[in-house]
Amino acid sequence: MASGLQEGEIRQALLEGGRIRNVLIVSKCVGAAVEHLAYLRASWRRDFLPLRTWNDRADFGFRGCIPVYIAGDPELARYKALARELPVAGPLPPHCGTAGLRG
Repeated sequence: MASGLQEGEIRQALLEGGRIRNVLIVSKCVGAAVEHLAYLRASWRRDFLPLRTWNDRADFGFRGCIPVYIAGDPELARYKALARELPVAGPLPPHCGTAGLRG
């Protein structure tokens, strides 16, 4: 998977007329915790890329809805390239750190 979008690249591209087209959140288990990772689709890049900054999204002019998906959610299939990169096996929230598996 690509290395992701960093704040500096985003700010520069927005100054040059780029825009954030879509944002989604994917949740997965990391040990006993749940990790939420934002993926952005920007006008200057082809694919959804993980966001590598934690500033408020309003700083980037994105006012759209941000859906939250659990890794393995069938709805992620609509984001074909991204769905191929995400894990589909193993415990999913709220079963992180337990023996409960989605099945």
